Amino acid sequence: MAEITAALDEQGANELLNLAIAAIGTQSTNGSGSLGPFTAGYSVSAILTNGAVDLIPPNIIRIADLKLQWSLQFKLSLDLGELLPELCLPRVCLDIPCVGTVCTPRICIDWPTITVPVSISDSLKATVDLVLDIGLVSGEWNVKAKILGVPNLQFGATTAAVITAIGAALTPILLLIPFIGPFLALAVDTILAAFTIAGVTGFLGPIITPFVSGLEVQIYQQPQTFQVLPASGPVDPQVHIQIDTVDAVVAHNGTEDELMLTADISP
Repeated sequence: MAEITAALDEQGANELLNLAIAAIGTQSTNGSGSLGPFTAGYSVSAILTNGAVDLIPPNIIRIADLKLQWSLQFKLSLDLGELLPELCLPRVCLDIPCVGTVCTPRICIDWPTITVPVSISDSLKATVDLVLDIGLVSGEWNVKAKILGVPNLQFGATTAAVITAIGAALTPILLLIPFIGPFLALAVDTILAAFTIAGVTGFLGPIITPFVSGLEVQIYQQPQTFQVLPASGPVDPQVHIQIDTVDAVVAHNGTEDELMLTADISP
């Protein structure tokens, strides 16, 4: 029989997960990915907010409507020469006596490569299942709830918002390029046509999903050996105990489910 037992009902487990998830704080990462035919370098930050906790025996903690608030900044590098038609000045040829035909050189506009910075923020909700994980690492007992599988994240209108944000960022940059005026609408339409809903979702998914799919929530952490009483005199030394085993389960107790933590100790 376990020597120490602690139990939390679903309301208590919800409060515990509130604190544990809030303690994770803001997470961030950066990298690059494919967006349509282009490569985009990005940086992203995200923060999680707990949802409604449902305890499911024997070891599942389900969180409905776990909220992820994220902010993404990325830069697209676009070679306009691959998108716009070639624009060359007409050649002029003259027949010069004793010389022959002389023509002006072929002069074409070298369309530049532009960088388009885009920023967008949004939030999404997902229902996730976490499984209890117990381990003794470097002299400390750890009880964590780890995500089980990869949740399905629904981006919804966010994908269309990314395309709109790209379009809004494009126009002022293109207006600075000489000779772009007659091709401005064509350039914007051509570039935006390269970004499909599926392509944007494929770009966002690998960036945002790891913030949730890699989720680990710390439920309990305690050194295996710790002091319970300080020394009270020359004949009363410090008192330490050792936690020999730790177990955590979700158990049905009467009319409700509880998160139960048990431990065996020795002096």
